[in-house]
Formats: sequence, structure tokens, C-alpha cells
Amino acid sequence: MKKNDVIELKIEELNNLGYGVGFSGGKTVFVSGACDGDTALVRIIKDNRTYAVGRAEEILSPSPFRVPPACPVSASCGGCAYAAVSYEHERELKRKTVENALRREGLNGVFVAEVFSDGRTEGYRNKAMIQFGLSPDGRVLSGFFAPKTHRIVPSSGCLLHPPLFSEIAAAAAAYLGERYIAGKTPFPIRCLYLRAAASGLSLVTVTRSGGVKTAKELTAYLTERFSRIVTSFYNVNDGEDSTVLGEKSVLLSGPGYLEDVLCGNRLKISPLSFYQVNRPMAERLYEKGRELLALTGKETLCDLYCGIGSIGLSMKGDFARLVGVEIVPSAVSCAAENAAANGVENAAFYAGDAGILTETFSLSPDAVILDPPRKGCARRLVEYLTDTLAPQKILYISCNPATFARDAKLFRERGYTFDRVYPYDLFPRTGHVECVTLMMKNN
Repeated sequence: MKKNDVIELKIEELNNLGYGVGFSGGKTVFVSGACDGDTALVRIIKDNRTYAVGRAEEILSPSPFRVPPACPVSASCGGCAYAAVSYEHERELKRKTVENALRREGLNGVFVAEVFSDGRTEGYRNKAMIQFGLSPDGRVLSGFFAPKTHRIVPSSGCLLHPPLFSEIAAAAAAYLGERYIAGKTPFPIRCLYLRAAASGLSLVTVTRSGGVKTAKELTAYLTERFSRIVTSFYNVNDGEDSTVLGEKSVLLSGPGYLEDVLCGNRLKISPLSFYQVNRPMAERLYEKGRELLALTGKETLCDLYCGIGSIGLSMKGDFARLVGVEIVPSAVSCAAENAAANGVENAAFYAGDAGILTETFSLSPDAVILDPPRKGCARRLVEYLTDTLAPQKILYISCNPATFARDAKLFRERGYTFDRVYPYDLFPRTGHVECVTLMMKNN
């Protein structure tokens, strides 16, 4: 097998990056444009010692799971890994993703439930980061970066977002197209960061340092045109990496936050705070967490990576005391205000890195909630939780089955048991899935 060879290949699997997976000549072949169940003619575009990468040139026999993609740019955007298969099949693939992650860590015998979904696959995202740049001929583009590149794939309307996001992006592109003179200065606007909630929309216009004037003018134009934008900022980012936001956002209009309702709590959300992108499904996930924890109202509950307090506060009435830890100071402020606004007096929130909890906080919780970022928990946090704090219950919510399984293995080795994992689809059509489990201390 070598580059530009064309081979006939049976596609056995579909991974969470949207690549079909087949096997030929002792190698694994990852194939774009194919899904499990296809038989395809595949052109090899990269050949390594242990694997190859190919592109489907022709589908000889289509998979029974195939459906026509609803989005015209799904193949090049890469955001919707499962755009070409039925949603029923997608849910089963996601269940297998969790199951396989556990098996790779030797966690056999753990029951993985069916992936829970409310059935909604479009318009569910309350947050978008829409990229801006120029085409080779100088036209203003808006859309999303192709996988592992800074090349913008133009998109006139992502189906995962509410239509208003696309209307705002189109208006911004038209405004910039009328005013920017190609070649005169570097293109000033990098991104529009939009978030929607019950109270309206927030807009953060991300610019290079030389484009602050343009960013202010664009933001004022969009705020005047779209009445749903209730607060706005500009943010300067001159970095060349994939980080979207610079360190500081400057308030231009409105109160500087949004308000939303989650699990019966009214929540204040600052621009940099973490908030689940699929609010209705987040409610169902947190309800399951509350059911699994089954607190009696007498416990001290510690909510690590607490953000604006949304998970811990969803369990109000179930605990005697709530302690939250979060690294983003503005989110900590929101969490404290959210507790007060919802009548939760027995709560305290602290700014700090949950990964180095040992150096900052002294806690004695009966139960702990973990909702870490995709990289999972730091090993020293797992060691501190199991060796020093030793809570009776640990509720682990994860957006990454691989790091969840890695951490779960470590918890099991250090005296905690669990036998069931519940996946929840907060990200339909994409390769991501959330899961939740309850770990109990061995007595």
C-alpha cells in the first residue's frame, strides 16, 4: 500500500472524528467520507508503518445506516462527525465509545446504559464561536475552522445553532465587506463569540490589537440591529494558536452578564464562565446526578470545577452545606450571586484550581461532584480525594469517555466502586458524549 493507491475496502467502524475505519494488509485505514457498513473504493492519501489515511472515491455498497447529510459543508467543516448516519445509529455508536473506553482501561463488567436523548438534533447550541477572515480574492468569510487548520470553511447557517446566530454572522460579514479595504491593513476581526440565554444574547467581538476601533464600531452596529443582544464586549487576541479569547474582555454595553433558568434556578452567566451548550439536556443530566447521589440533607457537598454553581445548586435542599471550587474568578462571583438569588444560604465558593486542591483548601465533604474539563482530573487530585478527603460518594460527570475511563480505573484501584455509567447526548451529530456515574467508597 502506498500513496495514491486505490483499494476496495469494507468499512467496519465509524470513529468519533467522523472517519470510517477499515483494515487492509495488516494496517488500520482511516477513511474520510465513509461510514461503517460501506464498501468503498478508497484512495490512499497517507501511508504510515502501522496505519493509513484514505478518502472514499466511490461508495460501491452503501451502509444501511447512511442518511443524506442535512448540512452542505459537513464533510469539510468536520464538526458533525455523524452527519451521514441516522441519529438512532449515532446514539449506539456513542454508547460503544463509552463502553470501549472502559474496556481499554480493563474496566470490564461495567454496564453502559443506552444514550439518553430528548431527540433534538438541530438548533440546540446556546453558544457559538464564528470565525472571520478573507478568501484568496479578498472577500470576507465567516464560518468555522476545518479540522486541525486555521482555514475557514464558509457556512451560511450551522444547523446546530439557533438561526439568529447565522443572521448576526451574515450581517457582520456584510458590514465588514463594505468597509474593509483588502491589503491596507491586516484583517481586524477574528471571531464573534455568541451566547444565548433566557434574558437575551451576549456578543464578544474578538479582534487583533490594531482593530479595536473596528471591533467597537461593528459591535455597536450589531447591537443596534439585533435587539436580542443585551450585553456586548470586545476582546483583544494577538496570539497565533487556537485559543479563541485573549485574557481580557472589555464591556461595551449592557450589564456584562446573561441570566438563564436551569433546574429551577435562575443563574447569572459571565462571558468566560462555563455553561453547558445544551440547556434542556443539561437539566436531564443534572437530574440524573441528583438521583444517583441521593443525598439526605445532612451532608457536606463539594462541587469541584463548579463554574457558576449550576450543578451543586441544582441539588439545593439536598445538602447541609455546599462548597464550590472554580478557577475562573468571574464564574466564582456568579456562583455566589446565584446561590444568594436562589435562597441558598449554606453555600460558599472559592477561586482556585481544583487540580491542586491539596495546596489551597481544607475540606471534609461527605460527597463530591467532579465535572472536569476534557483532560480529566489531575492524578494528585484523585490521590488527595481518595487518601485524604475520602468522601463516601463521588459523582463523576465527564465530557470525554477516554479520560473518564482513565480516572475511573484510578478511583477503583484506590478503593471506590461503580458498576453503571449513564451516557447523555448533549452534542447531537458531533463526536462528543457526556456520561455520569456514582462511585462509592468501599467500607
